[in-house]
Amino acid sequence: MSPFFYRKLTEIFGMLALGVLFSLIAFSAMLEIKDLDLWLHLKMGEIIMASGQVPAQDILSATIAGKPWVNHEWLFQVVLYAVHHAWGMDALLYMQAGVVLLTFLIVLLWTYRQDRQLVILPLLFIVLQIYQTRFTVRPDIFSLLYFISFLMILSTFIRRRWALPVLFVMQVVWTNMHGYFFWGPALAIVFLAAETLKRYVPLPFAWKDEARLPEDGYVRLWQALVLVFLATLINPLGFAGAAYPFKVLFSLSGDSSIFFKYITELKAPLKGTPFFDFSEQGPLKIMIFVSGISFLLNIRRLDLRWLLVWGVAMAFALGAMRNMVYFAFVAYIATMMNLLRLDLRRLIPVHFAAEHFELLTGWMAKVACIVYLLNYSGDLAQRGYYDFYTYTRKSEFLGVTQRSFPSGLADFMIANKISGAVFNDFNSGAYLVGRLYPQVKVFIDGRTEMYGAKFFMFYRRIWEDGDARALDAVTARYNLRGAVLGSAFGHIPEKALKLFMGQREWKLVYLDHDGVVFLRDIPDNAALIARFAIDPAHWKAAPFDIRRMGAVRAYPYREANRAFTLNDMGYPDQAMAEADAALAISPICDDALHAKARIYLDRKDFAKAFEYFRYALLQSPADTKLRRGLALAYVGLEDYARALEQADRLDSVAGDPSGAYIRAKVFVKKKQYREAYDILAKRIAPLERGVSEITAIGDLYGEAGAHAWAVEAYALAIRKEAKNTRLLKKYRDAVMKRREGKGKDK
Repeated sequence: MSPFFYRKLTEIFGMLALGVLFSLIAFSAMLEIKDLDLWLHLKMGEIIMASGQVPAQDILSATIAGKPWVNHEWLFQVVLYAVHHAWGMDALLYMQAGVVLLTFLIVLLWTYRQDRQLVILPLLFIVLQIYQTRFTVRPDIFSLLYFISFLMILSTFIRRRWALPVLFVMQVVWTNMHGYFFWGPALAIVFLAAETLKRYVPLPFAWKDEARLPEDGYVRLWQALVLVFLATLINPLGFAGAAYPFKVLFSLSGDSSIFFKYITELKAPLKGTPFFDFSEQGPLKIMIFVSGISFLLNIRRLDLRWLLVWGVAMAFALGAMRNMVYFAFVAYIATMMNLLRLDLRRLIPVHFAAEHFELLTGWMAKVACIVYLLNYSGDLAQRGYYDFYTYTRKSEFLGVTQRSFPSGLADFMIANKISGAVFNDFNSGAYLVGRLYPQVKVFIDGRTEMYGAKFFMFYRRIWEDGDARALDAVTARYNLRGAVLGSAFGHIPEKALKLFMGQREWKLVYLDHDGVVFLRDIPDNAALIARFAIDPAHWKAAPFDIRRMGAVRAYPYREANRAFTLNDMGYPDQAMAEADAALAISPICDDALHAKARIYLDRKDFAKAFEYFRYALLQSPADTKLRRGLALAYVGLEDYARALEQADRLDSVAGDPSGAYIRAKVFVKKKQYREAYDILAKRIAPLERGVSEITAIGDLYGEAGAHAWAVEAYALAIRKEAKNTRLLKKYRDAVMKRREGKGKDK
């Protein structure tokens, strides 16, 4: 057959592969709704539509009510509410899929060349893998669309008559839809900087002339910068609204940097991991590596504009996980722009003797891409879980997840008209706003820039540390009537549960897998408390018809969550019953095995604790909490050599004090007190985490009668948390015992 036939064949299969890829993009963008902030956006859209105005002060919270609020996402909220009101939840996912597809289509049409199909396919697939982390029906999806459109217009179409008005209108919409609108003027500045450098600074090779704009194009870049800056002023708050994202950005190096430690999407993606360890953030590292190599290969004809954009976007991405997708698209576009200037035949060391062999190889490679993408799509389509309420399987596509929201808890509060100001966990805040406003005013929600770092840390004193004084203070100040502790997104801290259980004025009225509700014992709540008060000592596991379920794989998250909650409340027998109920549904449920292991560890039944930690680790070998528990079981069994082996494995986790803690505990058990203290001072104290570990070793010193060393350990912990009242009390008690002559000499 002629080369023409093979050429057409490989082109057709390349287009088919792209078709499969875009089908995969649309499908994966319809993953069920799991985002927590969505509910706050829907409620605000409803409020704005009903009132006809954007509130300039907070109206959602009990703690910051009346505080000035620059709601830079109001237009997205209106669009979101309108779509949801007209067509329902699934329509939001269809909207997301449409925006995502349009973004990829713009990028493809902009960079497409038939002879580069085998480069485009894998790179776009890697971009998709990074973008999937942001498929959460957020304003980010629109922001990314505008980001790509700005890049294309500024780099390719800036001299067209329509370019400036389109940029202006797009910037106005962007300004009122997402705080990342600062990218509009930022990109204009970057492109202007590149063109200015080409004109006034000596540059190597042909950089000065590569893709250099004529003078009229340079002038239009200046005009674009002025226009997009003016466009940012068109928002409900004018200059204050335009300046707000920049104000937030400049505050990140101060107290607000604390958010980067605790909120997953704000954490640095590559911090603490070797670059060439592709098991962690592999797609991002591949895009950094490939795009970097493309610049090196094209070093003589390098386009300075893309080098600057690439550098700025990478710095942006390395600052927070939520920003990775912006760099992923820039890396793809920059790579394609570099490759368009290269002759790939001269770069590839292997050459074909005949053209039809080369074309046939290309066809086979594209067939392989199609097969891989179809297999990947098939695996994706199988994602789902068991619906314990209907005894059927629920796909993870379309609809709302059953597992990430405290929906039963909210239903209970709505049905029983629980109202007023409540304390709540950070993760549940936005959902409670969406479901319960104005019936309930929350303590905190996902608007971190509104609450500020100091308030967030004060909240953590209650949520993480169980600080009774802090709870008493906010209860009086905000007249709290209830407390909502959600466990749908993650287990409730033990100290928070024991804090509320130990306070006589707080009464438990709701307990289930998605959280607990406490009501304050005041006259307004008397009837509800009398009707719904729960004594966990009489708790019984809810019955479940396993025979109806049959031989179906299912993860018993409800029973496992309740087991953790009950155990942390101080009811291990009831927790054990829930864990056993979970294991009856799935004997390999790692959370249930973990719950039983913890109960046995607390009971000092170290043999049983070892057994269940081992079972759980067989299911989840990467879980550091389980490995820490196994090490503690070894310590309890006085098998110190194996405990230290587990400590070695825990040391591989950056920033985790568990390995050092196990070593310190072993040394205290062996009465090597100085060695234990050296570990606290040199290995744990410098870490961001570790207060609870240092405190636990201090307690262990006290149990051993080494009160002088206990004082030293508590002093180390206090340096990290000077306002921790529990720590201060432990320190004072240890000092008194040392003075009484009960401490052991150092």
